[in-house]
Amino acid sequence: MPDEMPLFPSEPSLPNAAVDDISAATYQALSDETLAALPRDRADRARAFRDAAAEIDRAGGPRADGSPPAHGAGATLEEWARRHGRWVASGEIDRLALVSNSTSEHEVFYREADGRALKRTWPGFFGQVPAPEDSRLGRRNATPAEYLLRMALQLAVFRGDLRLEGATASDKPSMIIGQPAGEPSLVISQQWYEKQDSPSAPDIAARLRREGFLPAPHSYYGWHRPADGVVIVDAKPDNFVATPAGLVALDLQMAVFTPAQLRRCGLEAPAESSGSAAAAKSN
Repeated sequence: MPDEMPLFPSEPSLPNAAVDDISAATYQALSDETLAALPRDRADRARAFRDAAAEIDRAGGPRADGSPPAHGAGATLEEWARRHGRWVASGEIDRLALVSNSTSEHEVFYREADGRALKRTWPGFFGQVPAPEDSRLGRRNATPAEYLLRMALQLAVFRGDLRLEGATASDKPSMIIGQPAGEPSLVISQQWYEKQDSPSAPDIAARLRREGFLPAPHSYYGWHRPADGVVIVDAKPDNFVATPAGLVALDLQMAVFTPAQLRRCGLEAPAESSGSAAAAKSN
């Protein structure tokens, strides 16, 4: 059973909202046909992230007259979470054992009841995603939907045990200058791994190369896969863990670029027809 995501063979079902080319390409890579080639449990978890992203994108899109929505990303996220019973009381998280509050994207807790690491994004901040820059692969702050798509893509490409828990809010200050305290956060969880030495950079490089990735020069631990346009940044040793079954990706900043975006970064692009002509690989 190969680890790589099958090449996407079909046109995506995009949300009825204005999405940029990166989000559109990532939705396409996470089409129902693509996810159907994955083991059912992993496909269901990836679909939960993708469908939440699509609903939030729809709600946050422009009105019919082209004007922006009346509420910001935080309000849209909270509405989605409450509508689907995924609003998590902050006290439920704060009573868990705090493992780390020193990373740039999340606070990390340990939930003993099911042996999972629970991650809460910093208030008003939803991590980062790769971004095309002139002659290099860069990154930028993500929207809630882009963060969710990133998690779905990690599941599709690297297996793993990511799970969407929902959203929450606390009285902590926002990470974004000018935003008030109490902005929403996204909450995910994944299998807990006991602390061990981080894998070496050569081990990570070997794993990524086996799956078709090439280094992205002048980037922050960046890689790209020419076959389907998947790009990664922040693929440093802290974001992988060595297990008896091999390396497990914990938290990678991922997206899918169009051929034009890859070329802008100075990276090798897939043939223009590969996205529609390639048959999905068995997984």
